[in-house]
Amino acid sequence: CPHLFLINSCNVMQYRKDINGLRAIAVIAVVLFHFNASWLPGGFAGVDVFFVISGFLMTGIIFRGIEQENFSIFKFYVARANRIIPALAMLCLVLLVFGWFYLTPLDYRVLGKHAASSIGFLSNFLYWSESGNYFDNSSHTKWLLHTWSLSAEWQFYIIYPLVLVAMRKLMSVKMMKATVLLGTVLSFIFCVVATYKSPSASYYLLPTRAWEMMIGGIAYLYPIALKEERKKLLEWFGLVLIIGSCFLISKDNPWPGYLAILPVLGSFLIIQAQRNDSLITSNIVLQKLGAWSYSIYLWHWPLVVAIYYFSLNDTFIYFGIALSV
Repeated sequence: CPHLFLINSCNVMQYRKDINGLRAIAVIAVVLFHFNASWLPGGFAGVDVFFVISGFLMTGIIFRGIEQENFSIFKFYVARANRIIPALAMLCLVLLVFGWFYLTPLDYRVLGKHAASSIGFLSNFLYWSESGNYFDNSSHTKWLLHTWSLSAEWQFYIIYPLVLVAMRKLMSVKMMKATVLLGTVLSFIFCVVATYKSPSASYYLLPTRAWEMMIGGIAYLYPIALKEERKKLLEWFGLVLIIGSCFLISKDNPWPGYLAILPVLGSFLIIQAQRNDSLITSNIVLQKLGAWSYSIYLWHWPLVVAIYYFSLNDTFIYFGIALSV
């Protein structure tokens, strides 16, 4: 994944194995939760981990371009589109062909509407307007429900660079960094309040998810320099927060309220630890899964829905997980 390369102070490309491994942890959590929620009741927090990673990488790309005075919003959009759209379009095409033969006319019409909203990166608005609760049983009839997170990310990709470029015309880079930090805090407070007042909108929509991506940006803007032993401690603490969230949190908790700080902070700490030689995140299994994480995420959910839609037995869960990979 080209997004995992960052330029250090000597302008040498460095591959972040730790971030790639973190992607793997996130996709494992999401896949296990979706195939069987009892295995990992809070596995949906893996999406929050993805948001932090995206915020870190996008902030790095934008701020490096701004500081070097060669940032192009158009090139940024094209790069994001090249990364996201082809695989997503292929998924939608395959589902539409499959649905033509195996779905009822009514279900196929709904699938067509969902596919259009996914390609248009508006599916988070559509799913919010349709029924609300992401965890309802009806979610297992929506073949592209998981694309809500891609829509939220894409909306962030559209707005974030525009805001930062506008800010640069008004203030110094140092002031920009402080403003992003303040915005992250305010966004988190808004998220906590909004989750209790409008839980469905808070789950799907960008305003209550922006802080998760922005805290990834804070990890880039304010890196922490630590000795190796303290880096290990930071990494382990971050891992405990993420894994603990997956086991201790469930769909019964308001999300993404204040509890979302646990996986988000855990991701932040692992990124800050910058352990490129860690046995936890750098082993070959997590590196492979991390490299494939986007495709795994795209394809696993339609397999979950297929098991439910066609009333297949639990044996197909294991087959579905293997096929996702």
